[in-house]
Amino acid sequence: MPRGRPRKIPEGATAADLRAYRTPAELKKKMQAYFDSCREDGDVFPDEAGMRIYLNLTKEEYQEYLDDKTFNRVTNWAEDMRESWAARGMANNPRNAAAFLAILKQPANGGWVDRRPDKGGKRLIIDTSGVGGDEAFRKIPQS
Repeated sequence: MPRGRPRKIPEGATAADLRAYRTPAELKKKMQAYFDSCREDGDVFPDEAGMRIYLNLTKEEYQEYLDDKTFNRVTNWAEDMRESWAARGMANNPRNAAAFLAILKQPANGGWVDRRPDKGGKRLIIDTSGVGGDEAFRKIPQS
């Protein structure tokens, strides 16, 4: 259904009933067609915005698929396809490695990080035994 046109909502219909793609298989078939078209167009990177346009979905509509557990396998597959595409592009074309790395750092394309955060944190132990208290004011014997 074209964007911007009001939809006639059948009585008793749920939001899922009104989706453009009702099953994961239906969505994956259209996503695969998008990836194929990117390859045919000279190996154009299949970004998420371009895919949403190809699927004729708004950001909000696509987010509904991302949030729906029924479609997780398909939306994760699409993210993996973009991540793989960028990683292979970086390896096969070193001149564009920085551009592909920037693409890979975007959450929709893998969310790569330069280094993992230190989950253990730093730990500093200060041993104060023998410092302070009565011992601090005791006279040191002279030799």
